[in-house]
Amino acid sequence: MKYLIWGIISIVFLASCATDDTTYEVGSDFIDNNIQVRVLDTFSIKTGTFKLDSIITSGTNRILVGNVEDQNLGRLSAKSYLELITSNFSISTDAVYDSIGMILNYDNYYYGDTTKIQTYTLHRITETVEPDEDASSFYNTSSLDYDDAILGQISFTPRPNKSTDSLFVKMDDVLGEEIFNKIVDNDINNTDDFLQYFKGLVIAPDTSVDSHVLGFNVQTTSGTIGNSMMRLYYSINDDDSEDNDYYIDFVISGTGQQFNQIETDLSSTDIGDFEDGEDIKLTTSTDDLLFSQSGTGITARIEIPTIKKLSELYENASTLSAELTFSPLKGSYSDDNPLPQYLSVYIVDQKNRIIQQLTDIDGNIASAILIEDTDEFNEDTYYYVNLSGFVEQILFSDTDLDYALMIQSENFSKEVNKLVIENNASTNREVKLSVKYLNY
Repeated sequence: MKYLIWGIISIVFLASCATDDTTYEVGSDFIDNNIQVRVLDTFSIKTGTFKLDSIITSGTNRILVGNVEDQNLGRLSAKSYLELITSNFSISTDAVYDSIGMILNYDNYYYGDTTKIQTYTLHRITETVEPDEDASSFYNTSSLDYDDAILGQISFTPRPNKSTDSLFVKMDDVLGEEIFNKIVDNDINNTDDFLQYFKGLVIAPDTSVDSHVLGFNVQTTSGTIGNSMMRLYYSINDDDSEDNDYYIDFVISGTGQQFNQIETDLSSTDIGDFEDGEDIKLTTSTDDLLFSQSGTGITARIEIPTIKKLSELYENASTLSAELTFSPLKGSYSDDNPLPQYLSVYIVDQKNRIIQQLTDIDGNIASAILIEDTDEFNEDTYYYVNLSGFVEQILFSDTDLDYALMIQSENFSKEVNKLVIENNASTNREVKLSVKYLNY
């Protein structure tokens, strides 16, 4: 019956966006009973911000390092931990040590003000790079012990748009010579030997400077173009009396052996600290704003508790379409920090636990799609979400599903971008659901 009705409607019905509770009568030439198509857009919507307990940040193939401060979300800092190995444990006894350093290759990602100078320091990890016993991955909340002593330091103004560019952080020659001598003397001749001696590096930013967070490419394979790695240089004086330069590259041992720790300090902000994953800061207490920030777990939440009431209007009804729209706060984005074209939408329960990614009525992944106003004032820039699958799920469930929607960046495990959503009826920029349904 449902497919027959869809066929009838496709022939006889064509309508534009309607106002509250608009009814369309379908002619009786095709069927005897009364068919009505109704549009409702006066749903009560509850919005707020919560914080996920943790986000997996290992296996992203991206080093994230930096520090930024935000008037809404306070201070954010990112540091990266790496376990490094090499496949080359052979150095000639005629070789002479030269230097050691960390090469960081930009992967074009950045967030914040890249005109400002930032300082990175390198430190030696003092414990084995492995997740906690009850975990299989590292998270944004994970950390490892490391030595306060600085192995290398660099202050620089970045050029992240140049993927062929890189930073070279000169490292302590005492460390370099020790690694060199242990390989020459055959004290280190395999990966286990090396990891027993040198467990890894942490790259940390200067957290006293409000600047930027940068992304650097990191792969597990030596020789990969654009890869980040620790490189030890040496030379060999051949019979022709010409110095020949050589090096050994130390790359991450596996994608799971590099992760980014991302810390936030919300204590001085209007939104305040989150007590746990169930703590929701309603927009009524945050100036009609809700927030989402990649990497930190700060997440926008949209709850529509009155969807179920649609089933009370008519005994037989079917959802034709459901459209959720919301607007980013004007002035919260720019050419340097643009709005993403797509956002991921997840269904969460009352305790903010992720149930599944949102799908449409046909089972396809339903993302939030940016509809951008080309006018210089961006008055009508907004996001659109096909919510047909969610509405059907709520309406036809035998139980009362207390579900909500979570809005996040598609790459929320490897970025730190911020999104500010406005839900303010007085400015006509509110989160709104419009459902077109058929009753028969």
